[in-house]
Amino acid sequence: MKLVSLRLDEKTVERIDDVARKTLMSRSEVIRNSIAIYLTLLENIGFYFKPSLPIRNIDVYEERNAVNVDLGNLTSVTVLSVSYGGVGELELDFKRDLSFVAEVMANQAAVETFCRFVTPLLVTLSTTCEFDYTHKFFRQFSKAVREKLNVRVTLSGYEEFFESKQSGFVCTVVGLRDMAVRNSPKRGDKIFFYGKGVSGESLTSDDLLDVKKVIELSDLVREGKTSSIFPVKSGGLSEVANLAASLAGGRAYLLGDRKGCPATAVVLTSDNDLTEFGCEYVGEIL
Repeated sequence: MKLVSLRLDEKTVERIDDVARKTLMSRSEVIRNSIAIYLTLLENIGFYFKPSLPIRNIDVYEERNAVNVDLGNLTSVTVLSVSYGGVGELELDFKRDLSFVAEVMANQAAVETFCRFVTPLLVTLSTTCEFDYTHKFFRQFSKAVREKLNVRVTLSGYEEFFESKQSGFVCTVVGLRDMAVRNSPKRGDKIFFYGKGVSGESLTSDDLLDVKKVIELSDLVREGKTSSIFPVKSGGLSEVANLAASLAGGRAYLLGDRKGCPATAVVLTSDNDLTEFGCEYVGEIL
């Protein structure tokens, strides 16, 4: 065994000695066992393991449809929500098969998760529908989420509040955000569009983004080869481009606009040419 010396405050030594007396171990044995247990936790739980939570360091901030709880030490818990209403198989719905609605919703949740550099831990589903209809959707949605995010889905609640005869679904992703990644657009960046500018009634399964491709594009940001990536929202390309430009302290110059939604398109900013990755050049941040 190798000899290692260390300094400890008196209270910690007293606690060690107290444990040693109760367990009939030596002080050295308690210290060795404590270190071994802590290292095992780090190896199995990972970088995000924290033995204590200093409340004074917690910072909570919103980011579009997500809330981030920054715990310090590059540890952040992200909670993001996706909601769909009035589309499904009920009487007053815009008619779409529940399997299709589940696939689109799961795809949006996955795209938004990976564009935020979040490792998902759990997805929950709640509805405003009765149980049998909810359970039918839950089965389809759980299958789609497992394929795209590979995490467990739980049903957090269902309640047909007003018997509106319309579908209402809300999914919530809980995960750990990689705060080491800077998703920060810059002035002078080119703006690129990837995906299909489709949303609403004309949306089909063929229009949905390939989640593996989204991960590939997000990795460009993670590796520092691209400045930022954002899902397209209901406001289309112009809304996201203006958001990116405001974060960069500039303004967006666009060659034209595109529609889209988080399930079908993303916007990237970069000082490199991203056309080789299938992205379309659509403007710049001035």
